[in-house]
Amino acid sequence: MQVFNELLAEIESIPAIDVCSQVDPDSPAASDLSEIVLSPEMQAEVIAAGAPPDVLESAGASERLEAAWPHLAATQNTAAHWRLAQITEDLLECEHVPHETTLEEVQGKFDAKRQTSGWAESVLDRGHVSKALALCSWHREIPAATDRFLPVVRLDALVNEPFTRKVLDKLSEVTDQTVYEAGDINKAITALFEKAESAGAVAVNASFVPQVDFEPGNRDSADRVLALVLLGQKTDRDDRRALRSYVMDQVLEACAECKMSFQLILGARRAADDRAITTFDTAMVAGYTQLISRHSRVTFDVIPANRTLAGELAAAARSYSNVCVSGAWSFAAFPASIREMLCERIEMLPMNRSCALTSGANCAEWVYAGAVRIRRELAMVLADMVNEQYITRGGAIEVARCYLSENPRRIYKIG
Repeated sequence: MQVFNELLAEIESIPAIDVCSQVDPDSPAASDLSEIVLSPEMQAEVIAAGAPPDVLESAGASERLEAAWPHLAATQNTAAHWRLAQITEDLLECEHVPHETTLEEVQGKFDAKRQTSGWAESVLDRGHVSKALALCSWHREIPAATDRFLPVVRLDALVNEPFTRKVLDKLSEVTDQTVYEAGDINKAITALFEKAESAGAVAVNASFVPQVDFEPGNRDSADRVLALVLLGQKTDRDDRRALRSYVMDQVLEACAECKMSFQLILGARRAADDRAITTFDTAMVAGYTQLISRHSRVTFDVIPANRTLAGELAAAARSYSNVCVSGAWSFAAFPASIREMLCERIEMLPMNRSCALTSGANCAEWVYAGAVRIRRELAMVLADMVNEQYITRGGAIEVARCYLSENPRRIYKIG
């Protein structure tokens, strides 16, 4: 444990950049306690433990907390509960872990801390998080970059379903560009990226399921399918793929021109009842390598949501110099999986090809918890490598510095 403790002490002093959060830059701290206790990770845990889903998904903050609290004890063995305990003990200064105290006590501690001036900044400072990239929707106003938060524009609907009239109408509305033909799509995407650049965005982001595939975009095919959509006629799978592929190519060309990276989340999907689950297809990574190869000027930072995909992506990154593999989306962000993925990437890839911190957090408090977790796992993996003499102690610190700070700055061109 001596090597681990020594490495952790040094790793904790490295300023980290969170390359994928869902924090609102205008209000980065949790506005009420339910945003902390019932973050997406914890809400899933307490529902699995027996809390009523209908209450947790639709009731007000106080009702949700009261419904969830009796079920916290059953989650005390989980990684999400451990991170919640980091928040309540370290930040709110509660004497006991959540399931061993009362809702009233934690609520009182939260209310007192939330009123502290500069609370969100102090939370990030304590976690040694220098900056966080914040996902924002393409069809709403893009928040301006600040010293602490940098926008990443999420393009899910635009690149997944451009063959729907709803998406096309929204694209026209957001960019003031009427879309009648493929050339109009180009102009609209250019206008969208100009807005993103003006706001200080450093990347775009999208998530895909295995059923979504791409081919080289063709303008004539895009014009034909676009005409069908605008006339309200039916489109088949090949039609939808043709228009989706054309839009994706235009988005990636815009990324290259604007020197923006493309964050790609793979391995997550929605079930029939809209609950989030993981997904995997043996041909998924191979399919995306064709897209990656065609757009060699774009840096793809791939965040896996599925453990099996993570290994395939690391292997793919060895063959494509414009691919990085970073962190893990919430479905794969558990200690055992994180350690396995970190070890795999450190052993397989040059140290400039991965970022460590992808919190996915919805508030600054959970960014803190994510930073504490990834530093610990990184120190554990590197300590094992030092003990086994695969890497020197100095080399281990250099890897940690790359993963936490230097790689995010280079990949996302952060000054």
